[in-house]
Amino acid sequence: MPARSRRLPARIALAGLLVALSLLGGAVAGEAAGSPVSLTVKVGYQGAYRTQEWMPVGIEVGNSGPDLEGTIQVESVFTSQPGLPSPALYEMPLSLASGAVKHLRCYAIVNPAAGLSLTVRVLQNGRLLASQTTTGGTSTGTLIGVLSDDPNALDELAAVHPGGVSAHVSHLQAQDIADSAIVLRAFDMIAIDDFATETFTSGQRGALLDFVRNGGSLVVGTGASWRKTLAGIPAELQAIEPLGTATIPSSPALGNAAGVEVATGKPGRGRAWLAEGSRPLLVDMQVGKGQVTFATFDWNQPAVAVGAKPLLRQLLVRDLLGSANQQSIPNGIGGGFSSPFGGSATSISERSNSLSGVLGDLPALDLPSLQLTGLLVLIYVLLVGPINYLVLGALHRRELSWVTIPLIAVIVAGGAYGIGVGVKGRSVQSNQVAIVHDSGGTGRSYQETYTGILAPTRGDYQVTVAGENLFISPLSSNGSFGSGSGLTRVDLSSNLITLQGITAFSLRGFATESFTSAPQLVGHLQLVNGQLVGRVENHSNVRFDDTLLLAGDSYQKLGSLAPGGAVVIQLTVKASNPFNGQPAYTRIYSNSLYGPPPSKPSAADREGQARTQILSLLQPGLGSKGTPSAAIQPTLVAWSHQSFQGLSVNGAQPRKTTETAVTLSLPIEELGIGALGAGAVTGRIVDVTGETQPAGPPGAYVLQNGSVNYEFTPPLAPGTHLVTAALNASNPFGGKFMTPAGTPASAASEVSVWDWSAGAWKSISYQDNASTAIPDAAINPTSGLVRMRISGSNAGFMLNGISLTGTVQ
Repeated sequence: MPARSRRLPARIALAGLLVALSLLGGAVAGEAAGSPVSLTVKVGYQGAYRTQEWMPVGIEVGNSGPDLEGTIQVESVFTSQPGLPSPALYEMPLSLASGAVKHLRCYAIVNPAAGLSLTVRVLQNGRLLASQTTTGGTSTGTLIGVLSDDPNALDELAAVHPGGVSAHVSHLQAQDIADSAIVLRAFDMIAIDDFATETFTSGQRGALLDFVRNGGSLVVGTGASWRKTLAGIPAELQAIEPLGTATIPSSPALGNAAGVEVATGKPGRGRAWLAEGSRPLLVDMQVGKGQVTFATFDWNQPAVAVGAKPLLRQLLVRDLLGSANQQSIPNGIGGGFSSPFGGSATSISERSNSLSGVLGDLPALDLPSLQLTGLLVLIYVLLVGPINYLVLGALHRRELSWVTIPLIAVIVAGGAYGIGVGVKGRSVQSNQVAIVHDSGGTGRSYQETYTGILAPTRGDYQVTVAGENLFISPLSSNGSFGSGSGLTRVDLSSNLITLQGITAFSLRGFATESFTSAPQLVGHLQLVNGQLVGRVENHSNVRFDDTLLLAGDSYQKLGSLAPGGAVVIQLTVKASNPFNGQPAYTRIYSNSLYGPPPSKPSAADREGQARTQILSLLQPGLGSKGTPSAAIQPTLVAWSHQSFQGLSVNGAQPRKTTETAVTLSLPIEELGIGALGAGAVTGRIVDVTGETQPAGPPGAYVLQNGSVNYEFTPPLAPGTHLVTAALNASNPFGGKFMTPAGTPASAASEVSVWDWSAGAWKSISYQDNASTAIPDAAINPTSGLVRMRISGSNAGFMLNGISLTGTVQ
């Protein structure tokens, strides 16, 4: 038969197969298109979202068909590295009766490279019933959440742009306040005014408190509606204890507003920065690492709302630009917080890049035990010698020993090999790195945990993680993880993580975020004669094998810390300059950051490398996103090999390696007698007018026809006062930085300090990157408060680079 004739039947068969496949695909697509299940997905808050933060995914599922038992899948891509996808599938069970509609919510991180692109699917027995990919929305660098019965309350926060900050205001409902501060972290500020908070659950109240303690900004308005507004707000977040109200006939402090009703009551721990006579109007209060601004009036009062714009500008400046946890944002000089939640504005998945080498550096499996080795040798000797001799003698066949001896050797060797494979060769290893951010004895701490899994055989591995309210991310694949880009499936109902397609001896992993009951460390610090003095106590049953205090460009190794024990701090400090020389954390433990790694790293080398990498994530001496800071920022780090998060792999316990760092920020509570060096009291920005733009180096900005106001508040010990004070400008880039036009940024600036005796601003001869003496009249005789203002055109300044120095007497 000719070849052409033979090919004809094959072509007909192939054509028939293709038609069948196309019809099958059309049938599947038709089933999905004609599905009785409807699906609607909304991401973020009123269409606004923050990249690299956990965003709510609202899912509405309707069922016009028979009862449904299925699964909802949410697919998200975490890494922003193009071409290196790190996908995750989050799954929830779905039970939906015929004719019912169900509203569900989960959380996902929006990738800045891909934008808002989340895919939600409804499946039943693996069959797709409905699917929707959500795109669009509004990405914002500064997100403010407002809870108020007035749908337009505090909208002016989006209209003022101090320091180039462009905020987006989203009006929230009570259900938008999540049960975890990890979700609330997406908000740079949460404002509650004229809103009934009594419906808040205990989880929501705890999340709001955790949000502030860990660096969040909360604004509370009271006035006539103080009862319903404060009903569900924890007492720790209330700057005063209202007992009633009073009416101010006319208030110049509020733009001559008439008939302003304010809440009155017992003063709390805050400091009033706006008052009408003896009545406080706006009160600042530091709670943990966060900020509470307590208004004794209702922002929605018509008399107040008319002239509130200047106050809202100062509110944004104080709470976003001037907060203790500043971070750079696009087109602005500050905003938000993330330092206590990990030190950067990237997701925990991308933060794992810094730890990829640490997680992949597992110690070799230990040698078999001497007892097991001795037992195998003893069995072999007995079999080859006495037992073999006696058995063959009893059979009168001792000539067979030339067969039995090799056979016994093979059997024993095979047994030894089998035991080795069973005990060592099939062992799943896990390497866990955890950072616990102690919130100062409150009993609840933010914990970020990075887990690497090394499997000896190919396949899918199921990992169960202990804990509640866990937020689980895949590790970024931009590291030495072999098949690290494989799919990660997360069952949200059980914290079951399936790592699919692991190849033999390749490392895969995930990261988790949670709030946990962590070891409590309590510390107190004073600055006396240029030294940090104090003590830290361990109020837990965990033994720390080493503790460390980092402060500016100095550190002190404090040694081990036993349960119930304490360590004493006595450290001479100096402000850090992170761009000149190696940061302090690189000089503490052996590491390869600034040199070749050892050819045969020991256990101490691996530990030193791991601890150095962990310290690099904490970024001592740097503000968020690498902004240089003149602040000393004392931080305690306590090290332990104890794991605070249990896990199992395929139902069994893996061979685990753990490195845990418990960190505690220790503010300087009191300044005693002696020299006050640079970095102990840094300036807080309290107002910005005009426009600003980055001047090139991180933290450097140029003011266009306006002013920037700083406040310096030294915590002086009772009975002391500050003399011979000066303003120390620390510019880590050397000389004066240049504006985009090529002129020195401070050439046209005017610097003044507030003269408390004259009640007016007084010019001083300010020196950039040097120390400038200020008159005694610039120091408030009661509190030691110093105010400074930079104004003019092309006026340059460093965001975190100015501190107050002098002598405390």
